[in-house]
This record gives sequence, structure tokens and C-alpha cells, in this order.
Amino acid sequence: MADISIVIPAYNEGPRLAQTIQSIATARSTDARIEVVIADDQSDDGTPEYLRAAWPDLSQLPRLDVILTRTPERSGVPRARNHAAGRASADILFITDAHVRFSHGWDGLVFEHLRDDGILAGAVTQANTSFVGYGCRLVVPFMGTYWNKDPVARPREVQIAACPATVLTRELFHRLGGYDSGMIMYGAAEPEFSVRAWLSGADVTIIPELRVEHAFKPTAERQAFIRSVRLDMVCNGLRFGLLYASEAGALQLLRYYSLKFPNLFDEALARVRASDVWSRRAQLEAELPRWFPWFVEHFNLKDQADGEIT
Repeated sequence: MADISIVIPAYNEGPRLAQTIQSIATARSTDARIEVVIADDQSDDGTPEYLRAAWPDLSQLPRLDVILTRTPERSGVPRARNHAAGRASADILFITDAHVRFSHGWDGLVFEHLRDDGILAGAVTQANTSFVGYGCRLVVPFMGTYWNKDPVARPREVQIAACPATVLTRELFHRLGGYDSGMIMYGAAEPEFSVRAWLSGADVTIIPELRVEHAFKPTAERQAFIRSVRLDMVCNGLRFGLLYASEAGALQLLRYYSLKFPNLFDEALARVRASDVWSRRAQLEAELPRWFPWFVEHFNLKDQADGEIT
């Protein structure tokens, strides 16, 4: 059994995976054995062939296993993460992306700081820039996130763990139920997961020395990608809000999205209403020891206009 399982969802990331794996393996400072579990989300770029070509070099790295598993259908980032996590063998899961570089000693920091009832959030950097994101904060009623850019000198609470650097025990991951399988493709799953962790009684802690360099998409490529998944993002934002908001908060959410995305709103809302959103909400209300007002009060959360959250 591995000491740490690295969980990576991947869609057409074949050319980048070998460098990511090599970075993770060579940046260790302990004798930890790691397994990298890649959920290939129906890629059509020849991902298995890329990994086979890289294997002669990767196989020389000590205490490393690489597992490539394929999702049964194109399912998006949240479900691909769940798929990979379900095949991980280690007691510790490090959830990241396919195009990252880990900082030296990442494994030692995980062993030093991880607790059974908490999530570690690593700081996310961008190559050739001064950017450092120290976890994220929730944006209401959008239900997305903003980066925390103010420097952090020591571990402290943070609202949201960023997707390239989320660490927790496998037991806690499965106790929380993984990422919400009702989220489709892209968007909102990461903040919902962290909020649900807080409401379950766990906590999220930023470890500023634990750094993951993330290869962000160039502006034009990112804009094209966002356009391609915008409807899914609107669906996920609506679902996230309707899972936790009060009646007044839900009306605020619906008003925001109807004005922000008038061409997508009706279809997105119809999709969400046809999903399991209400039975899922009832389940969460019955099971979670805390509810969303606790999160709002704990972090003194304001809405996007710096007003009170209803």
C-alpha cells in the first residue's frame, strides 16, 4: 500500500502527465511511497500512449506506482476525482491537477500537519509570475470563489481549499461523500466540498509552505474553455446555492443568475430542478451537524456587494 495517493482527473492532458508525475516523485523529502491515480475522463489525445512512452523514465523513480483508470463516460472534473479516489489505496489523498509542479518537501509537510478531521490547503502559484493564492474565499450569491492573495506566514483557517492542492485522509473523503456527483463537468464542486467539510465538523487549514505551481491556461484558451462549459457552470452555481441557501437567499441567487446569464438561466434552472437537488438538500440538512448560517457567521461572510447574506 502507498503512503500517499495523488488523485488526478485528466481530460486530454497526455503530454503533461509525465512531467507532473516526475515533479511529484522527485520533490519528496521522505521515503514515502506514492501512487499516482489518474482518472482519464474519456480523453481522445492518446493519453495511455503518452504514459507508455514515458514509462521507461518514470519506472526509474523509486517508490512510485502509476495507475491509469478510465471513466465509463465523459463525466467532468468532480466525478473524475471521485473515480480516481475510489481506486486509491493510501490512507492519505492529495487531490491535484494534471499540469502542476510540487514544491520540495511537500510530503513532509503533509505528514507534519494532516489530521484525521481536517483538510490541508496548499498555496497555489503560477510559473514566471509573483502570483500566490493562499486558498480561496466564497463569493455569494455567485457561489464561486476569489483567491486569497494576502500573504500568509503560518497555518490558519481558510474557507476553501483550491483544487490543485487539497489534502485529506481517505477516510474523511469517503465520510464526506466525495465531491457532489450532481455537479457536472466544471465549476462550484470545490467550494461546495470545502463548505460541506466545514459544516460536517471538519476544518480547512492553509499551509503556506506547501506550494503547488499550476499551469493556468493562457487567456484566450481559458476564455474559449469557459464559453464551452458556461451552461454547466451556471447549473452548478445554482445547484450549490439551492443546496444551502435560505428561501430569501435562494431568491437572491436566482435573481443574480437570471440577470447575469439571461440566455442560459431558464435552461440551467430547468436542469437543476430536474436533478436530485431537493432530495440532496434534505439529506444534507438531516446529516450535517452545522448549517450554512454557521459558515456565514464563522467567517463573517458578506455578499458580493459587501452586504448581509440573507
